[in-house]
Amino acid sequence: MWEKKKLNLLTAVLLTGSLLVTACSKSDTGTETAQNPPPATPAARTPFTFTMNTDNPNMNWTSDVAKEITKRTGATIKWDIITGDFRTKMNVWLAAGDFPEVVNIHDNTLQSYIQAKAVLDLTQLIKDHAPNIMKAYNNDLSLLQHTDGKIYGLLQPPTKKVNNLTQRGWIAIQSAVLKDAGYPAIKTLDDVRNVAANYMKKYPEIGGGKTIGFSNYGAANQLFNIFDTAARLYAGFANTSSFVIDDQLNARLRFFEPGYTDFFKFLNKINGEGLFDPESLVQTQEQFATKCNQGRVLVIFGGGGDCNGSLEKNNMADRSYVWFDIVAPGRTKYVVKPSLEANRGGEMWLSITKNAKDPVRIIQFYDDMFKLENQILVGWGFEGKYYTVENGKRVVTDWLVDQYKNHPDTFWEDVGLGYARQMSANYGAGFTLSDGDFAMWQFSESWIAKTTSPVVVETLSKYGAKTQADLLVKGIEKDYGKTAGKGTDEMKKFNTEAIAEWGKTLPKFIFEKDPSKLDSVWQGLEKTLKDKGMDKINQAATEIYQNAAKEAKK
Repeated sequence: MWEKKKLNLLTAVLLTGSLLVTACSKSDTGTETAQNPPPATPAARTPFTFTMNTDNPNMNWTSDVAKEITKRTGATIKWDIITGDFRTKMNVWLAAGDFPEVVNIHDNTLQSYIQAKAVLDLTQLIKDHAPNIMKAYNNDLSLLQHTDGKIYGLLQPPTKKVNNLTQRGWIAIQSAVLKDAGYPAIKTLDDVRNVAANYMKKYPEIGGGKTIGFSNYGAANQLFNIFDTAARLYAGFANTSSFVIDDQLNARLRFFEPGYTDFFKFLNKINGEGLFDPESLVQTQEQFATKCNQGRVLVIFGGGGDCNGSLEKNNMADRSYVWFDIVAPGRTKYVVKPSLEANRGGEMWLSITKNAKDPVRIIQFYDDMFKLENQILVGWGFEGKYYTVENGKRVVTDWLVDQYKNHPDTFWEDVGLGYARQMSANYGAGFTLSDGDFAMWQFSESWIAKTTSPVVVETLSKYGAKTQADLLVKGIEKDYGKTAGKGTDEMKKFNTEAIAEWGKTLPKFIFEKDPSKLDSVWQGLEKTLKDKGMDKINQAATEIYQNAAKEAKK
């Protein structure tokens, strides 16, 4: 589950909403907060140690940030490192009863721990000993409550603003290709095709290898992740699971909605022209990266990452990618309204188990960590060394940038900026703290400005942009309610089967030599899924979205 966070800004994960707001705002007291406030001197906290799980093999409590946390709170965390499958280990612990005192735990696994009475109800502990946690949740703990009304864990607290500057489009073009074409407008897929085709004609080889037009990776489940993402975004559909939700909140599997196959028809066309890399349907991420790192891939579609960092290291920064957001002509882009709260069902809980020796002391520790100065410590490190304050905003230092570039494998643990999830701090992309500034350094303007290559900066400027987010098509925001984790086992089973059938059909569609037969190829998939109960699943999804809307109105 744990992966190193590769912070090449062009590989940040696409989020489904776009809410660009200013990063500075009034604090809760109504005054402008210009810098990291000095830690208040709390009542003395007695030193104590508690155990906690992690699947990060490099996690430690020896960093300067960890030492400062101990200094401020008296707490030391002893990590119980998970090797192998995370959920399996959590279940083994539950069976044996030897789980740590505090656990980061997935939503479905937490249900098992609740049933076994292995985690504590935190409701009264929070009310009696955690004023800062209460404040962070605006004195409303309903977000944390389960169906029995009890609280079995913490999630990252709500934020007042989301300013996600790491968003980007879904189709990337090499800067060299755009420069060669004179930086033309990129508004349609034909625009992309034209610049790629002209460049391939002029340069059939790059670095001794064959020039590749459009490519990405599609091995195993990545086929659906990459190709469906491209189809969905080109059609303008919001990221609402596998469904399209209409204005009456009726849900339909998006595979057969008007516009969904438009991108696949485009791939069919360029495949016939020799612009599509057919290995995209089967190659692994590593195989794709090899081609990309050689500078031979002119266009990447569907997200999933680029190779700008490697290109820079290979002295091919001129081939760095810029991501564009294209919506099919005549279609409207819809986006899910960004939530100011944690994605319940999609994020991990922080729970205190019945093995805790001193639950009161543990909740006091987390309450201390919910103070603004400690949230800043976890998200930014030390003022002066890790960041400075300029014009009221935190700005990463060149030292921090150098540390990331020179020690990417151990950066998070070495500098002590990998504790946000374990502290239940605001770690969501673009989340802001009560002072209005970014909760995490890697989502800030300063990090983007200092880590974006000069080539990309120049290319962006040709399109009137400073960040990749500036190139996004503005969509219509819609609130679909809280639906994460609501799917039934029957829906999950159908989804798995539907994706498998979709995966069998897509190659046939793209490689079909007679364009007049494309619709019938896709109609065959529709018939197969109807026979598997698609209409029933659509109805079940409709009920989930309509119920979510009712809940939101309460």
